[in-house]
Parts: sequence; C-alpha cells; structure tokens
Amino acid sequence: MSPSVNTLGAVLDALGTTLPSFFADLQSSLPYSPFYASADFLEIGKVESISYRVIGLDHPNRHLLMLHERYAPGADSGEEFSHSAQEAGMVLSGTVEVTVGDQMKILETGDGYYFDSRLPHRFRNVNGGQSEILSAITPPTY
Repeated sequence: MSPSVNTLGAVLDALGTTLPSFFADLQSSLPYSPFYASADFLEIGKVESISYRVIGLDHPNRHLLMLHERYAPGADSGEEFSHSAQEAGMVLSGTVEVTVGDQMKILETGDGYYFDSRLPHRFRNVNGGQSEILSAITPPTY
C-alpha cells in the first residue's frame, strides 16, 4: 500500500507515534554519522507519481523532517491538506505549482517557499518532465 503523506500522518497520529519511532527498527546499529548517501534516504510513501524520501531518519532526537521530493510529469499531491508545522522548500529542478491557502504560484528551479502548514496546501508538477523539491518540515509531523 502507498498511503498519501496526509493519510500516513493520520495513521501515525492514531497509533500515537511519529515517523522516526515507527521506523525505529529500520535504523542502523552502526554508530551515528551526520552524513547520508542518496541510497540511505528512506522512501516514506511513494504516492502515485510522487516520491518522498527522508534524509537523516536515524538522526538522534530529530526535530526536522527533511525530504527529497520527486514529482513525475503531471503529478499532484491531491486535495489540499494541512498539519501543525512550518514548511519550507526549494525547487531543485522543473516547475511546480504550489497553493497555500488562497494563494497560488508557479515556482521554477531555484525558487522557494516557506509557510505555516496549518494553511491548506497542495503541490502540482506543471513541468513536462520530472520536478524535484528539497523541503523541510518542523516539527516532523509524520
């Protein structure tokens, strides 16, 4: 099953846990390192044509959810969603339409955003090819 980020957050809330706690058994028994190879990023829910990979899932006492997001052509995060956090990101490649509350803007490579995640928001790839975002959410709500 590949739940949406919003659904995953709701399931973890219902279980009374967080993403790091839920995946604690996946953490390495090796000593902590502050460095992560791309292969170390954990996929937390490939949603249709969107990939969300966590950077630094095993970081001790983590207060930030850092994501590498990949959107296939036409990919859409779906219905606007909200959660209790702050969110920031930068488009690494492609073109992404970001809607926050009643505002919408098309962001291109190098453009960024920062908003209160309690506002309903949505992401849609309006590029003919893949688009990528590097984002951070604090506190890590899922």
